[in-house]
Amino acid sequence: MKGQEIDLTRYVSNLDRNVYTIYNLPEEVIAVIFAYVSRSPLSFRDNLKKLLEDDELAVGDAAGGIASFYSEKAARFHEKWVVGYGHSSVAEHAVAHIGIERISRLASAELELANSFNSFTEYSQRYQRPRRGDWYLPPELENDPEAKSLYCDLQEKAYDTYEGLLAGLIGYLTDRLPRRDGESEKRFHLRVEKTAFEDARYVLTLATLTNLGMTGNGRALRDTLIRLLSSRYPECRRLAREMEREIGRVIPTLLKHVKPSPYIMDTRESLEKQMKETETEARACPESAGGPSARFLRLPDYEEALTQLTVSLWIEHSSLSYEEAEAKARALSREEKERLVDDALKRLRFFDNPLDAFQHLVYRLELKISEANWHQLLRHNRRTHFTWGLPTTDLGYTIPPHVRDAGLSDPFCRLVEQAAEIHRKIREICPAAAPYCVTNAHHRQVTATVTLWELYHLINLRTSPEAQWDIRAVFEELLSALKRHHPVLARYAQRRAGDPAATGGGALGR
Repeated sequence: MKGQEIDLTRYVSNLDRNVYTIYNLPEEVIAVIFAYVSRSPLSFRDNLKKLLEDDELAVGDAAGGIASFYSEKAARFHEKWVVGYGHSSVAEHAVAHIGIERISRLASAELELANSFNSFTEYSQRYQRPRRGDWYLPPELENDPEAKSLYCDLQEKAYDTYEGLLAGLIGYLTDRLPRRDGESEKRFHLRVEKTAFEDARYVLTLATLTNLGMTGNGRALRDTLIRLLSSRYPECRRLAREMEREIGRVIPTLLKHVKPSPYIMDTRESLEKQMKETETEARACPESAGGPSARFLRLPDYEEALTQLTVSLWIEHSSLSYEEAEAKARALSREEKERLVDDALKRLRFFDNPLDAFQHLVYRLELKISEANWHQLLRHNRRTHFTWGLPTTDLGYTIPPHVRDAGLSDPFCRLVEQAAEIHRKIREICPAAAPYCVTNAHHRQVTATVTLWELYHLINLRTSPEAQWDIRAVFEELLSALKRHHPVLARYAQRRAGDPAATGGGALGR
């Protein structure tokens, strides 16, 4: 654009204020403009103008003024300013939005766990009815007709059972659920149907297809792709290459050096080899012997927790040194510290987060929960750090209470136990396909590290009246334990149920 007058109003929302938005530019251009600021005295607007004047950018008039890189200059420019800039935080200013359809529930969980900085919205089995045939068939099964036949038969029988449970539950719940004041026939039927969806889906497998929308910055997306390319699951590795191709249309240079991680793959291979050498035979664990569980593995000492919170609150709201704040805190009685902590919490409303001081207390959780529950837990958390076991049929399974009450346990258990049998057979023939035989009812082993700040978020969300019964039971159990051991700290964790200002609803789980 040399020699031309630059009209910045096509790219920034104003020319004379200190706060403005930047638009009509490719994501990588925005990342580079932001990167300039740490090494240039010029403003973002001035740096953008300089790029335009130096002809580093081309303006596509036909596209409504959207700027783009000249393809040959792009490689040199990005190599210098993005890849070779010296710190990868530059990549956080470039964002891509990706639609991902028809992947398995197994792969969607791996994707969502690959990087905590990504944001997702996923198809909900709680609110939508899956269609027959919407399940993933691993290409690896094409080499073994017997295993493929077992696998396909299971997926069809799972859907048959799902439909049978759905019909039985709708009939049962129509007679049992109380009508709400002013509820129309249509709304009542929709509520019955949604409740039936929630419980019938427990017999569907991890092969069931799902769709999701994803947003991530360049740095998080790059790390996500590395994790997926290093996955034990071929579907995830193929997904990574498809994502790389499409994201590369938006932020190409930021993904330039995406490769599988030898560290992840070699370490996993070594550890799994050692585990296999000491592994006992697979356990056939019936539901009655392996019910769901949730417990604290580690809680801070209550007295010490109160002391550390008091120290942090004093530092945050005064000019005391750490030594002075600690001395004052330790001089207080338990009751005095409890009153101070209570005062820091009692004004919380449903949508509030506790003060940052509550991020310093760390808890460790152990959960043995259904796959349906796990897929909810890995979403809608903010700062939980998980370690999760492989999908298995060896740790028992959950029977939804309405299934029991409606007298539908027999067909439910037959399908879940048949899935366990086929899972074991296919694991011997085609290990890559076996995890897709695990049902939503089967339990997965999970451990988590979480701060008290995050526990407040999870308990408040997951014990609300709108929360799904399975995950609500987990956090009610954890809340009960927290009340016993840390009474004042637990007092305001559950706020939604008693907050008249809270507005309900929304898809809290999948």
